[in-house]
Amino acid sequence: MEFISRIENLPFITNFKRKLRKKDYINSTYAARDTADLFYQIIQTSLEGKSITTIAELILLVTYFGKIFTAIDPIQFCTGNTIKRILHIIREEAKESIGEEKTDFDKNQEILSDKIKDIKKNLEKIKNFDFNEEEKILKKTKDDRNDDESSSEKNSTQKLYEIQKLKLNIPITETYHDRILKRIDDLKLEIDSISSSIIAQKEIQDLINDGDIILTSNYSQQVAEILIENAKTKKIKVLVAESRPLFNNKSQSETLIKKGIDTTIIDEDDIYDVMSRLNNVKVLIGARAILVNGGLITYGGEYNICLAANVFLIPVIVAGGTTKLTPMHAFKHDLYNEFLSPDLIFGKNVKYEGDISNLQFNNPSLDYVPPNLITMYATNIGIINPIYLYRVLGEIYDQEDYEI
Repeated sequence: MEFISRIENLPFITNFKRKLRKKDYINSTYAARDTADLFYQIIQTSLEGKSITTIAELILLVTYFGKIFTAIDPIQFCTGNTIKRILHIIREEAKESIGEEKTDFDKNQEILSDKIKDIKKNLEKIKNFDFNEEEKILKKTKDDRNDDESSSEKNSTQKLYEIQKLKLNIPITETYHDRILKRIDDLKLEIDSISSSIIAQKEIQDLINDGDIILTSNYSQQVAEILIENAKTKKIKVLVAESRPLFNNKSQSETLIKKGIDTTIIDEDDIYDVMSRLNNVKVLIGARAILVNGGLITYGGEYNICLAANVFLIPVIVAGGTTKLTPMHAFKHDLYNEFLSPDLIFGKNVKYEGDISNLQFNNPSLDYVPPNLITMYATNIGIINPIYLYRVLGEIYDQEDYEI
């Protein structure tokens, strides 16, 4: 569409691309909020300027920019998740519009109904089929088969595409326009209130008891706020494991200490020993992405914590908002990951002797934790068992948009 080329280089789009390329978003919630803001502007600009006139074109527009932004930083999952949520909003409101007024879709449904009637008539004819004519029919079928088979797959795909396009090829009304923007505004409010919604739920507050020892690691806003809220009424002790090589744990421990919480930093090599000696231990960690199979993409070092917790039957609680619920699968550690420079491990001034061309250093920044190592997810919509995550994802995303 010509409209895409006109707005692609507008400042608010180029600025967002720059932030993604430079990885300015340390906090995933900010990335989700900026994504929602950006697409609000894109959709508002396109609808008010009448550059987009049908729902099919609107979906094409959002999908186009969605592909661009997710390709820039594939592991900034909240960006892609927010775009998929917006596509879900567009499709849901389209269903409402289809139900409210007579459209081309309704007309084609009537045509489809007539064709079904024709099929039923043909089925009646089959009951009275003269089997003496079978050889003639088989011969004709054989002659036509070669031509049909070569194009059958293409035709079926084309028909599916046309049906999908037909369903959504309805004009955008003022009412639809207003509802879409209102729903995106609601999404922005949801993103802004994720942390407060998590700590406000009694079932999540009850996860931590008086006298508990909480083991955590990398910085997570949701984890920090859960601990701070519980520390107001309960006596808890927090152990923060070092997270090499980035040492993201420093921000977490500093935040908790400033709030007066009893906090101790431990070496990640001592995690197994600590778990074997202490009682009333619970693991509370954050998330980079919560996957449809119940697995978790999180920060480096937390996979080892979950493995140790599994040995001692210690519950593992993962805190994360709906912006981190991701309709993707990951069955190995390097599928969705980012490999950092080995300088973070060995230092920039290390001198090597001899030929090191055959040496390879892997320094992944993320860990994949399978669902069997996770007890529950504490989210802004409640506590979710890993095996039921797919149900929640089915409510906030459309399968057509699982991959954009």
